Amino acid sequence: MTGRENRRDQILEAATRLFMQQGYAATSVREIAEAVGCTEAALYYHFKDGKRALLQAVVEENIPDLIRTVERCQEVESLRAFIVCFARGLAHKARRDMVTKLRWLSSEFHNLSVEEHVLIYAKHTRFREALARSVRRFVSTDVDAEHIAWLLVFVMFGYGQLMITMGMASAVDFDEDGFIERLADTLVAFAERNT
Repeated sequence: MTGRENRRDQILEAATRLFMQQGYAATSVREIAEAVGCTEAALYYHFKDGKRALLQAVVEENIPDLIRTVERCQEVESLRAFIVCFARGLAHKARRDMVTKLRWLSSEFHNLSVEEHVLIYAKHTRFREALARSVRRFVSTDVDAEHIAWLLVFVMFGYGQLMITMGMASAVDFDEDGFIERLADTLVAFAERNT
């Protein structure tokens, strides 16, 4: 890794840490540069649009890339197998670090500008569209694929909030594999009813 790449990574790591500790609005470019031990000019060399470019990089590089979870399930041959593969992939990934970052983003969202909202919407849209495209192979309409994709997103978010953020997994007897199997059966039945 070259010095420039290393410095960029250091800036991104410091921005991520400070954004999560202090909040995006409360963190200045100067604080990020000081945390790295570089000048503001050096920071702007790597992130020309300053703080907004840093936010975009934090969202792109630190908020989990859920599209990879979708891509790992491309070889399956049924809707049920896809849902099980996807849900198990998320359950495996959906641990403390991922949920902490998503929780931070959710709590900061109201402090962000419309332009910054657009960055986050774009990342989510790419994920949801990839999910719907994968589901579309197994259902008869684009509408069904969209509905199933949204249902998976809602279940994923709720699971993360309850089981990880609130720690319910340690307080209740929860059969994660059984839940995933039931979710798959329910969504397959939904798709079959609409065929």
